[in-house]
Amino acid sequence: MRSSHRKSRNGCRECKQRHKKCDEASPTCLNCTITNRSCSYRLTRPMHRLSRPKAASCASTPSVRTLSPPIQCNTQQWQDQQYDLGHLELLHHFESGAFEASMLPLPSSIRMAIMQCALTNPYLMDQILALSAAHMSTFRREQQQMFSNKAMELQTRAVSLFNRVETDISMQNSRSWFLYASFLGIQMMFETFQCRNFDSFCDKLTTYFPIHQGVHAVVRTAWPAVREIIHEIIGQRRIEDTADFDHERPETCGHLNTLIHDSDLQEIDKEACSQAVIALQNIFDICEVDSGVHIQIPFTISWTMLVSARFGDMVRSRIPEALVILSFYAVLLHRHRSFWVFGDSGRFLIQSISTYLGTKWEQWLLWPNSQLAAT
Repeated sequence: MRSSHRKSRNGCRECKQRHKKCDEASPTCLNCTITNRSCSYRLTRPMHRLSRPKAASCASTPSVRTLSPPIQCNTQQWQDQQYDLGHLELLHHFESGAFEASMLPLPSSIRMAIMQCALTNPYLMDQILALSAAHMSTFRREQQQMFSNKAMELQTRAVSLFNRVETDISMQNSRSWFLYASFLGIQMMFETFQCRNFDSFCDKLTTYFPIHQGVHAVVRTAWPAVREIIHEIIGQRRIEDTADFDHERPETCGHLNTLIHDSDLQEIDKEACSQAVIALQNIFDICEVDSGVHIQIPFTISWTMLVSARFGDMVRSRIPEALVILSFYAVLLHRHRSFWVFGDSGRFLIQSISTYLGTKWEQWLLWPNSQLAAT
């Protein structure tokens, strides 16, 4: 016997055909949302009801401190996605203090902005869940493989959806692009730095470096839209702001310029190495001036966005000069090894590069190796 229900005078076509009570929500009623059906009020809803103002069905694209006017979600995108209690656990973990303590402390306004962008863009939600799963794999040791697989599955789904729904960056979608690219870059960095085979590590950089350079491209393109988010996360300081630096202090990477100058590299490769050294020296200077972890870690991550694609190719090709520069960068990774994304990748890189290059390059690697014992 069919359970009795009060008739829904203005319900959707699906509910009327299935003799279900419709809650008349727009654009998709609850029944159709649960059963993943196409919801339509055509020929069932009087015109005077269509003229009523409707509440927004989803969160809007946010400003960091104030909310923008509501933007309608693409309902079909959400219907195409399938979420279960496992995904809810990952979302809860992302919102928990345990995840924030392992990442960086974010102001509540930033957390709200991230979540509202995710509720508007399913590809960003999937990437958030993927990053959460990657983090859970680091301390749920008995379920490490399961969470690693889930992280890869969600990342793949996020990339696929992003490629389907996004074509060009605009002021409307720039925040979502930036957050998506940033979270994807962090996950790729984690996966790359988890590798403990030097050849495989260099090969993984083939995908990792371009992704972080893509984040930099988004920032350049949509700086007015993402500036407030970045400033909220790492403060007003920028890499090129060197007003507080003590220029009398010896440069950490100073003698690398001699290495580059005296090398037999092509000029284009010398230029790529010089740019990498300048960016690296700036980050070392920033870390000397500001000891806050919330400053040092984002700038440590940022180096991989600032180096050129040419330099990335040199690392992948195991060009000695590029590997020496990478070993200096590894010192920063080692200093922040408590950060779950870095782990012991700094030590692994310094030792692996030293072994790979051998005694011929030993003098250039003295300082990075000395830092392993000093910290």
